[in-house]
Amino acid sequence: MKILKIFGVGLVFLLALGLIIFASVHEYSDSHLRIEGVRVKLYENALMVNDCNFINLAKCEKIINVGGKDQRLVFEYKNFKPNGYPLSASATINGKEFYREDGLDIEDKGYVDHKIFLNFEVIDDKYIAFTLTKGQVGRTTTLYVIDTNGEVILEESEIDKDNMLIKDTEEFITYKDNSIEIYASRMTDSINYNGKSICDADKKEIVEAYYTYTLKDDKFSKKQTKAITAKEYIKDKEINCE
Repeated sequence: MKILKIFGVGLVFLLALGLIIFASVHEYSDSHLRIEGVRVKLYENALMVNDCNFINLAKCEKIINVGGKDQRLVFEYKNFKPNGYPLSASATINGKEFYREDGLDIEDKGYVDHKIFLNFEVIDDKYIAFTLTKGQVGRTTTLYVIDTNGEVILEESEIDKDNMLIKDTEEFITYKDNSIEIYASRMTDSINYNGKSICDADKKEIVEAYYTYTLKDDKFSKKQTKAITAKEYIKDKEINCE
Protein backbone atom coordinates (compact mmCIF):
# COMPACT_ATOMS: atom_id res chain seq x y z
CA MET A 1 0.00 0.00 0.00
CA LYS A 2 2.83 2.33 0.86
CA ILE A 3 4.43 1.68 -2.52
CA LEU A 4 1.13 2.36 -4.31
CA LYS A 5 0.70 5.57 -2.35
CA ILE A 6 4.19 6.77 -3.29
CA PHE A 7 3.52 5.81 -6.91
CA GLY A 8 0.23 7.77 -6.92
CA VAL A 9 1.85 10.88 -5.46
CA GLY A 10 4.62 10.64 -8.05
CA LEU A 11 2.10 10.31 -10.89
CA VAL A 12 0.18 13.37 -9.73
CA PHE A 13 3.43 15.31 -9.48
CA LEU A 14 4.44 14.32 -13.04
CA LEU A 15 1.03 15.29 -14.40
CA ALA A 16 1.16 18.64 -12.64
CA LEU A 17 4.69 19.25 -13.93
CA GLY A 18 3.59 18.37 -17.46
CA LEU A 19 0.69 20.83 -17.29
CA ILE A 20 3.00 23.59 -16.06
CA ILE A 21 5.46 22.98 -18.89
CA PHE A 22 2.63 22.83 -21.46
CA ALA A 23 1.15 26.07 -20.19
CA SER A 24 4.50 27.82 -20.36
CA VAL A 25 5.25 26.92 -23.99
CA HIS A 26 1.78 26.69 -25.57
CA GLU A 27 0.72 29.65 -27.76
CA TYR A 28 -2.88 30.41 -26.96
CA SER A 29 -4.86 31.78 -29.89
CA ASP A 30 -7.76 34.17 -29.36
CA SER A 31 -10.91 33.18 -31.21
CA HIS A 32 -11.57 36.87 -31.89
CA LEU A 33 -9.64 39.10 -34.27
CA ARG A 34 -6.96 41.22 -32.62
CA ILE A 35 -5.27 44.20 -34.28
CA GLU A 36 -2.78 46.51 -32.60
CA GLY A 37 -3.23 44.37 -29.47
CA VAL A 38 -6.95 45.17 -29.30
CA ARG A 39 -9.81 42.72 -29.67
CA VAL A 40 -11.60 44.13 -32.70
CA LYS A 41 -15.31 44.85 -32.77
CA LEU A 42 -16.53 45.27 -36.33
CA TYR A 43 -19.71 44.30 -38.05
CA GLU A 44 -19.53 42.10 -41.12
CA ASN A 45 -19.41 44.26 -44.27
CA ALA A 46 -18.18 47.27 -42.30
CA LEU A 47 -15.55 47.37 -45.04
CA MET A 48 -16.70 46.50 -48.55
CA VAL A 49 -14.37 46.44 -51.58
CA ASN A 50 -15.39 44.55 -54.68
CA ASP A 51 -13.04 41.81 -55.94
CA CYS A 52 -10.73 42.26 -52.96
CA ASN A 53 -8.74 39.65 -51.05
CA PHE A 54 -9.92 40.06 -47.47
CA ILE A 55 -7.27 39.31 -44.87
CA ASN A 56 -9.80 39.91 -42.11
CA LEU A 57 -12.89 42.04 -41.45
CA ALA A 58 -10.74 45.15 -41.18
CA LYS A 59 -8.34 44.79 -44.11
CA CYS A 60 -8.19 43.65 -47.72
CA GLU A 61 -5.74 43.81 -50.64
CA LYS A 62 -6.60 44.33 -54.28
CA ILE A 63 -4.36 43.99 -57.33
CA ILE A 64 -5.09 46.10 -60.43
CA ASN A 65 -2.97 46.00 -63.56
CA VAL A 66 -2.18 49.47 -64.88
CA GLY A 67 0.23 50.03 -67.74
CA GLY A 68 1.27 46.40 -67.74
CA LYS A 69 2.24 46.43 -64.06
CA ASP A 70 0.39 45.14 -61.01
CA GLN A 71 -0.60 47.85 -58.54
CA ARG A 72 -1.26 46.81 -54.94
CA LEU A 73 -4.12 48.59 -53.19
CA VAL A 74 -4.81 48.10 -49.48
CA PHE A 75 -8.01 49.16 -47.73
CA GLU A 76 -8.19 48.97 -43.95
CA TYR A 77 -9.40 50.28 -40.62
CA LYS A 78 -6.71 51.57 -38.26
CA ASN A 79 -6.10 53.11 -34.84
CA PHE A 80 -8.33 50.84 -32.79
CA LYS A 81 -9.66 52.23 -29.55
CA PRO A 82 -9.62 50.16 -26.35
CA ASN A 83 -13.29 49.34 -26.92
CA GLY A 84 -12.35 47.57 -30.18
CA TYR A 85 -13.67 50.07 -32.72
CA PRO A 86 -11.41 51.89 -35.22
CA LEU A 87 -10.83 55.62 -35.30
CA SER A 88 -9.50 55.70 -38.87
CA ALA A 89 -10.04 54.30 -42.35
CA SER A 90 -7.22 54.28 -44.89
CA ALA A 91 -6.48 53.29 -48.47
CA THR A 92 -3.06 53.03 -50.12
CA ILE A 93 -1.62 52.15 -53.50
CA ASN A 94 1.88 50.67 -53.54
CA GLY A 95 2.28 51.85 -49.94
CA LYS A 96 1.26 55.46 -50.67
CA GLU A 97 -1.86 56.70 -48.93
CA PHE A 98 -4.50 58.31 -51.16
CA TYR A 99 -7.45 58.25 -48.75
CA ARG A 100 -7.76 58.63 -45.01
CA GLU A 101 -10.60 59.51 -42.68
CA ASP A 102 -10.17 59.97 -38.95
CA GLY A 103 -12.65 60.40 -36.13
CA LEU A 104 -14.85 57.42 -37.00
CA ASP A 105 -17.68 56.54 -34.63
CA ILE A 106 -18.78 53.10 -35.79
CA GLU A 107 -19.83 52.02 -32.30
CA ASP A 108 -22.59 54.67 -32.25
CA LYS A 109 -23.25 55.33 -35.95
CA GLY A 110 -23.00 51.73 -37.11
CA TYR A 111 -23.48 51.25 -40.86
CA VAL A 112 -23.53 55.05 -41.34
CA ASP A 113 -19.74 55.03 -40.90
CA HIS A 114 -19.05 51.93 -43.03
CA LYS A 115 -16.76 52.34 -46.07
CA ILE A 116 -17.73 50.92 -49.47
CA PHE A 117 -15.27 51.00 -52.39
CA LEU A 118 -16.79 49.99 -55.72
CA ASN A 119 -16.78 50.53 -59.50
CA PHE A 120 -13.06 50.16 -60.14
CA GLU A 121 -11.92 50.92 -63.69
CA VAL A 122 -8.59 51.61 -65.39
CA ILE A 123 -8.68 54.82 -67.43
CA ASP A 124 -6.30 55.41 -70.35
CA ASP A 125 -4.05 52.66 -68.96
CA LYS A 126 -2.73 55.29 -66.50
CA TYR A 127 -5.34 55.95 -63.86
CA ILE A 128 -7.69 54.06 -61.57
CA ALA A 129 -11.24 55.30 -61.16
CA PHE A 130 -13.52 54.11 -58.34
CA THR A 131 -16.28 55.28 -56.02
CA LEU A 132 -16.29 55.54 -52.23
CA THR A 133 -19.63 55.43 -50.44
CA LYS A 134 -19.62 56.43 -46.77
CA GLY A 135 -22.31 54.39 -45.10
CA GLN A 136 -25.47 52.91 -46.50
CA VAL A 137 -27.89 55.82 -46.28
CA GLY A 138 -27.67 57.22 -49.82
CA ARG A 139 -26.18 60.41 -51.31
CA THR A 140 -22.81 59.80 -49.66
CA THR A 141 -20.74 58.72 -52.67
CA THR A 142 -17.57 60.34 -54.02
CA LEU A 143 -16.02 59.72 -57.43
CA TYR A 144 -12.23 59.29 -57.34
CA VAL A 145 -9.52 58.97 -59.97
CA ILE A 146 -5.95 58.32 -58.79
CA ASP A 147 -2.62 57.56 -60.42
CA THR A 148 -0.23 54.77 -59.43
CA ASN A 149 1.71 57.14 -57.15
CA GLY A 150 -1.35 57.82 -55.03
CA GLU A 151 -2.00 61.29 -56.43
CA VAL A 152 -5.70 62.15 -56.55
CA ILE A 153 -6.52 63.33 -60.07
CA LEU A 154 -10.26 63.74 -59.53
CA GLU A 155 -12.41 63.84 -56.39
CA GLU A 156 -16.04 64.92 -56.61
CA SER A 157 -19.11 64.28 -54.50
CA GLU A 158 -21.15 67.43 -55.19
CA ILE A 159 -21.32 67.17 -58.95
CA ASP A 160 -22.98 70.54 -59.43
CA LYS A 161 -24.17 73.46 -57.30
CA ASP A 162 -27.25 73.38 -55.07
CA ASN A 163 -26.72 69.93 -53.61
CA MET A 164 -26.50 67.96 -56.87
CA LEU A 165 -25.07 64.72 -55.49
CA ILE A 166 -24.36 61.31 -56.99
CA LYS A 167 -27.55 59.26 -57.05
CA ASP A 168 -26.04 56.18 -55.42
CA THR A 169 -29.39 54.54 -54.71
CA GLU A 170 -29.48 53.47 -58.38
CA GLU A 171 -27.01 52.49 -61.11
CA PHE A 172 -25.15 55.76 -61.30
CA ILE A 173 -21.86 55.26 -63.17
CA THR A 174 -20.87 54.20 -66.68
CA TYR A 175 -17.37 53.95 -68.14
CA LYS A 176 -16.74 54.35 -71.87
CA ASP A 177 -13.31 54.80 -73.47
CA ASN A 178 -11.70 57.66 -71.53
CA SER A 179 -14.93 59.08 -70.14
CA ILE A 180 -17.06 58.60 -67.02
CA GLU A 181 -20.79 59.25 -66.96
CA ILE A 182 -22.40 60.05 -63.58
CA TYR A 183 -26.09 60.19 -62.69
CA ALA A 184 -26.72 62.89 -60.08
CA SER A 185 -29.75 64.22 -58.26
CA ARG A 186 -31.00 67.03 -56.03
CA MET A 187 -33.80 64.78 -54.75
CA THR A 188 -33.27 63.71 -51.13
CA ASP A 189 -35.65 60.81 -51.66
CA SER A 190 -38.28 59.85 -54.21
CA ILE A 191 -40.50 62.93 -53.71
CA ASN A 192 -38.58 65.52 -51.63
CA TYR A 193 -36.75 68.34 -53.33
CA ASN A 194 -35.04 71.18 -51.44
CA GLY A 195 -37.02 70.41 -48.30
CA LYS A 196 -40.39 70.37 -50.02
CA SER A 197 -42.48 68.12 -52.22
CA ILE A 198 -41.40 67.86 -55.83
CA CYS A 199 -44.99 68.82 -56.64
CA ASP A 200 -44.31 72.31 -55.23
CA ALA A 201 -41.16 72.88 -57.30
CA ASP A 202 -40.97 75.07 -60.38
CA LYS A 203 -41.67 72.62 -63.19
CA LYS A 204 -38.65 73.94 -65.14
CA GLU A 205 -36.15 73.39 -62.32
CA ILE A 206 -33.50 70.76 -63.02
CA VAL A 207 -33.79 68.15 -60.30
CA GLU A 208 -31.59 65.42 -61.80
CA ALA A 209 -28.95 65.25 -64.51
CA TYR A 210 -26.24 63.21 -66.16
CA TYR A 211 -22.66 64.48 -66.30
CA THR A 212 -19.77 63.21 -68.40
CA TYR A 213 -16.15 63.51 -67.32
CA THR A 214 -13.77 63.30 -70.28
CA LEU A 215 -10.02 62.79 -69.97
CA LYS A 216 -7.82 64.89 -72.23
CA ASP A 217 -4.17 65.79 -71.74
CA ASP A 218 -4.24 64.12 -68.30
CA LYS A 219 -7.08 66.34 -67.09
CA PHE A 220 -10.80 65.73 -66.72
CA SER A 221 -13.40 68.14 -68.05
CA LYS A 222 -17.03 67.91 -66.96
CA LYS A 223 -20.17 68.57 -68.98
CA GLN A 224 -23.86 68.19 -68.21
CA THR A 225 -25.14 65.93 -70.96
CA LYS A 226 -28.79 65.40 -69.97
CA ALA A 227 -31.06 67.35 -67.64
CA ILE A 228 -34.29 66.17 -66.02
CA THR A 229 -36.74 68.86 -64.97
CA ALA A 230 -39.26 68.63 -62.15
CA LYS A 231 -42.03 68.23 -64.71
CA GLU A 232 -40.22 65.35 -66.43
CA TYR A 233 -39.37 63.73 -63.11
CA ILE A 234 -43.00 63.81 -61.93
CA LYS A 235 -44.11 62.26 -65.21
CA ASP A 236 -41.38 59.58 -65.30
CA LYS A 237 -42.02 58.54 -61.70
CA GLU A 238 -45.80 58.72 -62.13
CA ILE A 239 -46.19 60.95 -59.07
CA ASN A 240 -49.72 62.11 -58.31
CA CYS A 241 -49.55 65.77 -57.40
CA GLU A 242 -53.26 66.35 -57.04
